[in-house]
Amino acid sequence: MATEWETITAPAGSFIGWGTKAGQHVTGRVVDYAIDGGPDYDGNKCPLLAIELTEPAASFNKDGERTDIEPGEIVQITAGQVKLKAQIRKADPSPGDLMKIELMAVERTASGRTLKDFDLKIARGAGGN
Repeated sequence: MATEWETITAPAGSFIGWGTKAGQHVTGRVVDYAIDGGPDYDGNKCPLLAIELTEPAASFNKDGERTDIEPGEIVQITAGQVKLKAQIRKADPSPGDLMKIELMAVERTASGRTLKDFDLKIARGAGGN
């Protein structure tokens, strides 16, 4: 009997780079979620999300250059920021959930690091399969 192989592919997509201005958001349907699937800035494990956009989004590189991403595209979010990491782990999203992650504020800590404050909303199962 011949072996039947199933090919598994990971969702592709651009990684979202968070800017420095409140209001930037990623809104869409969760395609995939791994609680420890990505690395944070120090190389520690953090949540990794793949989201199919339902609204336009923007991503920023380290030089502040903006890339616009259209609805229907899949984006990847590595939740390395402390608050976002905790929020996503607490939400524990599943494929098909709708999620909105919005950057609310950016502050500098005494050590010079950037601390970003996020608002996370989830509608369980509202995005279908």
